[in-house]
Amino acid sequence: MLLESDRLIIRDAKVSDAPFYFELFNDPDWIKFISDKNLKSIKETEKYLDDILLKNLQLGGLGFFTVILKKTNKPIGTSTALQREKVDYLDIGYGFLPEYRGKGYATEATKLIIEYVRNKFEQEKVLAFTMPENKASQKLLKNLGFTYVGLQNIFDDGEDSVFEYQFTPNTNLSNPLV
Repeated sequence: MLLESDRLIIRDAKVSDAPFYFELFNDPDWIKFISDKNLKSIKETEKYLDDILLKNLQLGGLGFFTVILKKTNKPIGTSTALQREKVDYLDIGYGFLPEYRGKGYATEATKLIIEYVRNKFEQEKVLAFTMPENKASQKLLKNLGFTYVGLQNIFDDGEDSVFEYQFTPNTNLSNPLV
């Protein structure tokens, strides 16, 4: 998978991205708002990515994707498109290194992922989950047109805020800067 905007490239994650993912997965906000992967080395992160990439191959276009800043060709974040057992629709997610937050990159990448899901999987809606205290992520989702639908136990660590984005026939997010 390869998606592009003016500033970003989104591609399948690679094992060679392990140093970046090690840094991202150990960011205090990632641990607080997403999960603690408990990865203590780049070698452990390589193994984790190897397992994830094998699963991605079996998911037919779903999985973890690396977000790269075009200007520097440096990984700055991750986007996901996944199918959870407990829900009927695909869900999207994102996480960025601290120095790349607040610059519109998550919004830009998420628009690309939403359009990708819409075109590839022909879903009528897409979901997103956040921890109830993750106000920044909730604000981003609302700004993208997601609607809060309530709390649901999606993961094993408690209830998450559930947001959904309903596709309309004329929705076009292909220009992520609009």
